Amino acid sequence: MESVSSALVSESIGLYLHVPFCKRRCTYCDFVSFTDFSQVKEYFEALWREIELWSRFLPTIRVETIYVGGGSPSDVPFELLERTFLRVQDLFVLTEDFEFTVEVNPSCEFVERLRFLNVNRVSIGLQAADEAVLERVKRRHSVGDFFKAFEAAKSFAKVNVDFIVGLPGESDRTIENDVRVVETLRPDHVSIYLLETHEEEPGNVVNEVVENRYERFVEAVKAMGYDRYEISNFALDNSFCKHNLKYWRNQDYIGLGVAAGGHLGRIRYVNSPRLEEYISKLKEGDLVFDYFSRNDDLQELKETIFMGLRLSEGVNIEKLRQIWGKFDPYELFHDLLGEFLEIEDGFLKLTKRGFDLSARVLADVIDRVSLMAVGR
Repeated sequence: MESVSSALVSESIGLYLHVPFCKRRCTYCDFVSFTDFSQVKEYFEALWREIELWSRFLPTIRVETIYVGGGSPSDVPFELLERTFLRVQDLFVLTEDFEFTVEVNPSCEFVERLRFLNVNRVSIGLQAADEAVLERVKRRHSVGDFFKAFEAAKSFAKVNVDFIVGLPGESDRTIENDVRVVETLRPDHVSIYLLETHEEEPGNVVNEVVENRYERFVEAVKAMGYDRYEISNFALDNSFCKHNLKYWRNQDYIGLGVAAGGHLGRIRYVNSPRLEEYISKLKEGDLVFDYFSRNDDLQELKETIFMGLRLSEGVNIEKLRQIWGKFDPYELFHDLLGEFLEIEDGFLKLTKRGFDLSARVLADVIDRVSLMAVGR
C-alpha cells in the first residue's frame, strides 16, 4: 500500500464515508446496513482508524469532495458525524471549494446543525410524495417531515431530493405528486431512480406501467429546465454532484467504512461488508478488504466506458485510447451509432434513445468490448 500514491491519476480525490446504521430497513433496500445500534461507537472508532491509515498512505493528497452515505447517517448521534469530519479535516488537506454532502432521512432532527460542519450539500430521501406508499415500504417519515427538512437544508446548502419510481402501491397520482414537489420547491438537484422489480413479488406493478411513469417524470423534470446530466440525475444551473462525477468519470476516490469501495489509479477495492470483521481488523491496525485488485487494461477500459456512458457528456475517446491503443468506436459500434450511440467532439455518448434503453445498450457495449479483446 505504500506505493498507492504513485498509482493516483490526479492530485485530488473524493472521500466516501459509509454509515451503515438505520433505525428501520425499508422493504426495497439492498444496501449494507444494520438496525442494531449496539456497535455504533465501536464502528466509528474503527472508521477513524481507517481514515488515519489512508492519510498515511496519501500524505500529500488533497480532498475536494466528501460524501457521507448509508444506511442513514442522520440516525446516528450528531457528535459522531462531527468527530468524523474533524478527523478528516485534521488528517487531510481540503480544497478551498470542497463539496461536502450528507444524506439525511426527512425525519432527521439535526439538519440545521450540519451547517456547523461546513456541509454544503444535503441529499434528502423523499422517495415518493405519497403517504400510503411511504407507509407501505416502511419509510419512517411523512411528506410533511420532508418539507421541514428541505426548508432547513435549503437555508445553508444545495439540496438534492431522491425519488424512486416503481415502489409497491404507487399510482399515477404518486408521480403527479412527485412532479408537483419538484415544480414547487425547485431543488438544486433531483435523482430519479427506477426500482428493479420482480413481477412475482406481491404489490409490484407491471414493468411497462412503471417505465411509462418513469418516462413521464423524467420528461416533466426536463421541461422545468433541469439538465439530465446522468441517467438518473438532474441539475439546475450546473449544480452537479461533484463527488458522484468522480465515480462516473472513473477518477480517484477512497471508500471508507463497511462495504465501501474505492478506485485509485488502476487499484479497485471493496471493504468487507461484515461489521464484526471490519471493527476487529481495524482495532489491529489493518485495512480490511473483501476485494482488492489492480485493473488490467481491459477491465479499466470496460469500467471507464460503462461508467462514462451514464453521463450525457459521454466518455472521452482519447482517454479510452490511452487505455487501449487500438480502440476504434466506429468499427466496434458501427451498427449502434446513430440510434443508440453517437460521437461528438471526441466523445462517445448515448443518444436520447440510448438513454431510454440504457441497461440494454450498456450491456451490449460491454459485451462487444470483451469480444474485441479476444482478438487483440
